[in-house]
Amino acid sequence: MDYKIITNNNKVFNFFKETDEVIFLEDYKIEDILKFIESKCLEGHRLLSDPILYNLENLDNPFKSILITNNQLEDNSHSIKIILGVLDLITKVSFTPKESLDEISLEEFRFVDLNLIRDSIDKINFM
Repeated sequence: MDYKIITNNNKVFNFFKETDEVIFLEDYKIEDILKFIESKCLEGHRLLSDPILYNLENLDNPFKSILITNNQLEDNSHSIKIILGVLDLITKVSFTPKESLDEISLEEFRFVDLNLIRDSIDKINFM
């Protein structure tokens, strides 16, 4: 299946830029990434990876990478419902600003995000 990677993680961008279509939203916060994904869903793209925060331990991760379909699809109501629910959910949690994290923590979060998106791509390619 054809997909696009939407990310604010330079590690993901650099890892995939030669082999996949990547939209790199440098300096975007989680909320901004999710709003961008919402606009893509409203255009007809379908979510291919989970936009929800994976667990509470990952709540402070300022990096987010999400897969969407490369092409626009007719019926995308499920993806729209999911992303609207996620946007509602993020209003109820507080995020640690990226600026308050040290470089070691940031690098660990980049790596976690890279592994999560690689796992998502592996699952899609397996289907």
